[in-house]
Amino acid sequence: MKYDLNKALDVDKFKRYSSQLVSSGAFVELRKINQRSNQQNRYLHLILSWFASNFGYTLEYTKQQFFKIDCNESLFVIQRTNHKDQSKYKDIRSTSELTTGEMTTAIERFRHFSADNDLYIPEPNEIDYLKQIEIELELYKQYL
Repeated sequence: MKYDLNKALDVDKFKRYSSQLVSSGAFVELRKINQRSNQQNRYLHLILSWFASNFGYTLEYTKQQFFKIDCNESLFVIQRTNHKDQSKYKDIRSTSELTTGEMTTAIERFRHFSADNDLYIPEPNEIDYLKQIEIELELYKQYL
């Protein structure tokens, strides 16, 4: 179940339900849901697919290598500590861990990177252009 803890009614529902779960000794999972919009996620997926199809890469490779490492290393590449031996290692964050603002920054960096590689990526408000990209990507989806 999902609750908006900014709303008093949802806070009350959450407290009642979580109390019931505690009383029953249930095995539960609690997690915070990122507030980034589905529209932003959809746009990101579309532009990454567009880049991948134009340069012959897979969507996953494009996302990891170009979007996360080449364009946005400061946002995605983090240092973690091995819990067993305390050694340090580099890891790559998930896009789901970013705020809306961080994702906007990451997308803008990727758009500039793409332009530097002679591929124009339309802005989110260029609806007709984005629709055309969606149509063209249908032809290449088996390769992504």
